Amino acid sequence: MTESNEPMPPAHDGSDTQDAIARAREALAPVRVALERAGFYAYGTVDAENQWVVSADDEAGHVDVRVGADGYQLDLWATSPGLFSEEENEFRRRAMERLARMTIPAVQRGFLAPNQAAWWDETDGGPAARIRYDVPFTAAAQTGAFAREHLPELEKLLDFVATQVSS
Repeated sequence: MTESNEPMPPAHDGSDTQDAIARAREALAPVRVALERAGFYAYGTVDAENQWVVSADDEAGHVDVRVGADGYQLDLWATSPGLFSEEENEFRRRAMERLARMTIPAVQRGFLAPNQAAWWDETDGGPAARIRYDVPFTAAAQTGAFAREHLPELEKLLDFVATQVSS
């Protein structure tokens, strides 16, 4: 190892990330309250991208809300677990799942709106769908009711995707 006269970069202590999480946590506090008022079990957590997210779970689907560029980013998503689980022949079931994984991107490109997404969920063994909405910061108190009102749209989307990959 040789010595260098170049200055060392400052050590990253994570304070920027901690500050961003603290700001997002504060901004999302009224969203959590609104989701709970709408009957959701809501909780805050750090997601895979190290962002604070308020999530809620319901029999009809899941809700994730993050702070976006100009407001809240509200995602409704759900899976259809075990789509081919009744197929007794394991080779046939795996082939059906493989075909579904190949079909879903075409369904997304050809049939879904820009704010909709579909994928194959490996954990649940079935198709999954998401609808993303941009909600203004001023509508924080309405996010729970908004999510509740739009869950039927998510159910229709998931049913459509499941029908496309299973027919």
